[in-house]
Amino acid sequence: MHESAVGQESTPGLSYFVDVFDRVDLFDRIDNQTVVRLSCLGQKSGFASVESVQKSTGIAVRRMLKSGVQSVDVATAVFDKLCRVSAYAPADFSVVLLCHSGVDDECAAQMASAVERHYQLSPQTVRPYNFGCSGFLKLLQEGTLLLADRRNMKRIALLNVETPETWHDGSDRLFCGIVSAGATGVVLERNLGMPISVIRADDFAISPSLRPNPDPLFRKETGPVYTFRGDTISRTVMRMNAETVFLNGIELMLNNLRSAVASIDLQPGQRVIVIPHQPSGKLLKALIAAARLEYPSFEFLNNLNNFGNTISAAVPTIMARLPQVIEQNGGQPIRHGDLIILLAAGICMHEIANHMSAGHACLEWVSAETSVARIESVVMMR
Repeated sequence: MHESAVGQESTPGLSYFVDVFDRVDLFDRIDNQTVVRLSCLGQKSGFASVESVQKSTGIAVRRMLKSGVQSVDVATAVFDKLCRVSAYAPADFSVVLLCHSGVDDECAAQMASAVERHYQLSPQTVRPYNFGCSGFLKLLQEGTLLLADRRNMKRIALLNVETPETWHDGSDRLFCGIVSAGATGVVLERNLGMPISVIRADDFAISPSLRPNPDPLFRKETGPVYTFRGDTISRTVMRMNAETVFLNGIELMLNNLRSAVASIDLQPGQRVIVIPHQPSGKLLKALIAAARLEYPSFEFLNNLNNFGNTISAAVPTIMARLPQVIEQNGGQPIRHGDLIILLAAGICMHEIANHMSAGHACLEWVSAETSVARIESVVMMR
C-alpha cells in the first residue's frame, strides 16, 4: 500500500477515543509476582524476581479476562461506551471495522457475527480483521479508503479488541510479562475531529540479511501449555524469535517515523508528539533512544507501566488518555496545532514466518474552540 494523503475537500478525522481499562467487571490484573510464577511453570528458567520483570518489561500491571467473561463481552462493552459518549447509535455507523488478533482468523469473524447479532445489525456491517500490533493503523487506513471511495459512507467505528491470553502460553516469558487484554473504540468521519494528513500501513518482507538467525520470526505451536491463571491446557499458541523481531521492529518504526516526517510540511518550532506501539520496556527504550538522535525535539510517549502491550489497542489507548499520558511523561499540555505521529510495527498475521507489519499516521490536534472539533473530555473528542 502506498502512502496516501487525502484532499482537503474530504479530510478524514478521528474523534471520541474510548477504552474500557477501568472496568473491574471485565478484567483481572496480573502483577509482577504473578509473572514470576507463570514464567517458572513447567520447570522453565523464568524471571528471577519482581524487580527483574519490571526492568525487562517496563510493566507493573497487565490485564486478563475475568473468569466467565468472553472476548465478545469486551467488544460490546467498548462499543457501548463509544456510542454513549458520541451519542451515535450502533446503526448510525456505515460499517464497523473490528480488529481481534489471534492464531485463528475465525475468532475475529465469530466476534464480528456476535456483535452484529447483539446490536441487530445487518450482516457484513461488522468487518473482522486479524491484524496484530499494527492493527489500529491498518483499520485506520481501511476506513480512510472507504470514506474516500464511497460517498454514502458517513462515519465508521474502529474497534480494537485484544485478548492475547487466549493465544499465548502463560509460561512463555517472552509474552507472559508483556501482553495484556484491552479494547478501544474510535469514530472516523469526514471533515470532523482531528484531521488525518497521512496514513500508511503495510507488510514488509524481512530479508535473510536482516535476520540474525535462520529461524522464523513467529511460528504457531499446538500442544499442552499454561493459561494465564496457571492451568494446563492444549491449544495453539504463538512463539517468537525475539532477537530478530526486536531488531526489525525498531528499524521498521524508525523508517516509518522518517517517512512520516518527510511526508508533512513541518513548521519551524511546531510541536511533534510521537505515539509508538508499546511492545516492551526494552524495545521501547531502544526505539526512543535511536529516534532522539535524529529528532531531539520530538516527544515520545511511554504508557507501558499500568497497561502493558495490548497489541492493536496500544496506540489508541494512549490517544484515549492523551493529556494524562503526556503529563505522566513530563510534557506540557496538548495544544491546538500540535502534530501527532502514530507508529506501529509487529507481527504480520498472514505471513508470520518472514514478514512484519508496520505503519504510521499523522494527525493534528484540534482545540475545543474551533468549529472543526470540540473536545468534551480526556476521552471524548469530535
